[in-house]
Amino acid sequence: MSALRPEIAQSWQRLSSSGLDPAACLDAGAAVEPDPGTRLRRAAGPVLTALEGHLHGSRFALVLADRETRLVDIRFGSPELEPVLQSVGVVPGMLFTERVSGTNSVATVAELRRGIAVVGAEHYLESLKRFACYGVPIRDPLTGRHAGVLDITCLTADASPLLRPFLLGAAQQIADGMLAEARGSHRRVLAAFEAARLRATGPLVAFGPDLVLTNDAAADLLQPVDHAALQALRHGRPGPVRTEVELASGARMVARVEPVGAGGFLVELERPERPPAVRGVMPVPDRDWHAELRPRIRRYRAEQANVLVLGEPGTGRTTVATELAGAGVPVLAGAHVALADTAVPLAEATGGGTLLVEDAHLLAPAVAAHLGREVDRRGVRLVLTAGVGGLPAGETAAFGARCPVRLELPTVRSRRDRVPALAGTLLRERAGTAVRFTTGALRTLAAHDWPGNLRELATVVGYVAGRRSAGDLTEADLPPGYREGPREPVPGALWQAERDAIVRCLESCGGNKVHAARRLGISRTTLYRRIRELHIDPEALRERPA
Repeated sequence: MSALRPEIAQSWQRLSSSGLDPAACLDAGAAVEPDPGTRLRRAAGPVLTALEGHLHGSRFALVLADRETRLVDIRFGSPELEPVLQSVGVVPGMLFTERVSGTNSVATVAELRRGIAVVGAEHYLESLKRFACYGVPIRDPLTGRHAGVLDITCLTADASPLLRPFLLGAAQQIADGMLAEARGSHRRVLAAFEAARLRATGPLVAFGPDLVLTNDAAADLLQPVDHAALQALRHGRPGPVRTEVELASGARMVARVEPVGAGGFLVELERPERPPAVRGVMPVPDRDWHAELRPRIRRYRAEQANVLVLGEPGTGRTTVATELAGAGVPVLAGAHVALADTAVPLAEATGGGTLLVEDAHLLAPAVAAHLGREVDRRGVRLVLTAGVGGLPAGETAAFGARCPVRLELPTVRSRRDRVPALAGTLLRERAGTAVRFTTGALRTLAAHDWPGNLRELATVVGYVAGRRSAGDLTEADLPPGYREGPREPVPGALWQAERDAIVRCLESCGGNKVHAARRLGISRTTLYRRIRELHIDPEALRERPA
């Protein structure tokens, strides 16, 4: 590795640490049909066609990868190179991140965000060492974000130092095309806003690529955090949306979302037709993620009901369970408890007291059976927590059957519209009012999947709060890995619910799309299309435990 250029050696080190096998082969069957309707592909199409003409008869291939580093378009100067590249997995729809494809001038360019050549033995995967390639990044001229990679590939015998200037000019043409389309989108959004403004009787907002327009009513009502929350409402599919939102001021409004063109949309706000269910109650602070569950929590505690709290890690299972159980109740940790550990907590809860068992899905079957018998004998109330999959079959499920009430906690990604307000509240708690997130930073936070949920969000905000004592916090202040904004308006709860269902099915099938399609009751073609539209990476799911 010492003989390699520094950027190549660093890439090899990353891949060695990740466990990627140099003998691994790319599976062309993992490719999904690329989306032809993106702004990148529309701008790149004419440029690639012109380059294809220049390369006619040569043994070169042009490869376009999108922001996710998925190959979305491949053009060949000579048809003889096509089967050669296909044999090593270079096909449209193939995910080409370093973790999947090793060191090459698509994946490594996306990693470094600068142009790089990878020739012959510099490739990490053995199957790619017979190729030479050069790639350059494509940057969205409107947002400044990484938009994709343009690559030219050939056999090592045909490598040429002229590849770099050839690609640089083409990448600039693609960026110019993206800018022209964005300006056209701006004109469409402006026209739609002007038409709607004439009839609107309340607050009106229009969003386009890096564009926000408001009428006077919206300007008076909305704060920057509200802009990010409204952008998070739009579903990742065409068609109008109507939903209720809570603004930073605590006011509840009905938002009607109408798409405009490919990337813009209008939001009209109006007061809800129904009065509040409880009068005289102040809005719940943004910090209370479980505000919608609060009435049920209070009722179950008053009723002394046996409750099973379900949720992903980081959603506040322990917090909710403790509130249900009450302060000072004995607690058992399901992951570590042995039979001998149950005696004292059971004795403390005997005779109508409450026992809290955290991570009950991790209880050993023998412990679960013992607890069930003792709980019945001693008259103990139960509050249990478990993952979203519930309790495994057998003694553990039988123990949990004593809880007739199930309380499932929302994930952060299912309520992206609440992320901006929550992030702002967390920041104020940690850093006071001298610093604030910009709208762009809040949009970026709302776009993240947050697999660690509330705990992960709080950790990221804590990191940011320590970086600056005053002023605006932008995307650049976020930790690495959290700085990329959304590809499109952030999807809403319906989009996320469908995505979660497909992801869980793929996980249970070990990433096998044929089995997943059969289990979901849909065709493979439909599943492939939804995988692409919902931005699911089946390769990553193969690495997760079932």
